[in-house]
Amino acid sequence: MLVYTSAVMFVVRLYAGPLLHAVKPLGVLAVASGLAAAGLFWLAGASGLALLAAATLYAVGKSFFWGTSLAIASEQFPRGGAVTLNVMAGAGMLAAGIVGTVMLGSLQDSAVSRGLAQHDAANNTQLAETYLSERTGMFGDYTALDPNAVAAAPQEDQALISDITTRGKKGALREVALVPVFMLVCYLGLILWFRSRGGYRPVTIDPAPAPAGPVPSPAPSSQSAT
Repeated sequence: MLVYTSAVMFVVRLYAGPLLHAVKPLGVLAVASGLAAAGLFWLAGASGLALLAAATLYAVGKSFFWGTSLAIASEQFPRGGAVTLNVMAGAGMLAAGIVGTVMLGSLQDSAVSRGLAQHDAANNTQLAETYLSERTGMFGDYTALDPNAVAAAPQEDQALISDITTRGKKGALREVALVPVFMLVCYLGLILWFRSRGGYRPVTIDPAPAPAGPVPSPAPSSQSAT
């Protein structure tokens, strides 16, 4: 799915130029946020070919975030130049590659822990007590599956844990989908704010004013006078 969504993003970005010229960039980001959120919600409960369709929807949505966000930054803060774009790109990579990855893993571990606890409550078992262990991560203490305990578990318990883990990790995508939902709300707010100011327009840097009056001719040099 990761390779497939990356391929979809590659193709969309190749042919997205006319769309980006026809629609305002904030409108593109708002629509992209809606598509990404819908794709993640769909992925959380999809199976079979529906997984491919949901991943396609999500990939199309996220294709527009990176380039369009940098374009808006360059249009609204032109004096920042390359420094502004690099700071923004670095913040995006930090969020997606470090904080986002850890957050997703934490949400999935929490979902699996809840799934085991719910199964124990419904079936009078002790899976959570047997196969979960306390850990410390970026967001504090949490419980997660102990891989050594799971590896030594009976075959029946392993199959049950595998099923609960799969459903828990997919279900965590519903919580992750709240991120593009929040982004959608922010972009809609920005669209309304720009409309109150007359619409979205790129900020231009005025050139230095020309000096008033006639331009004086250069004084002759001593050699020319001689």
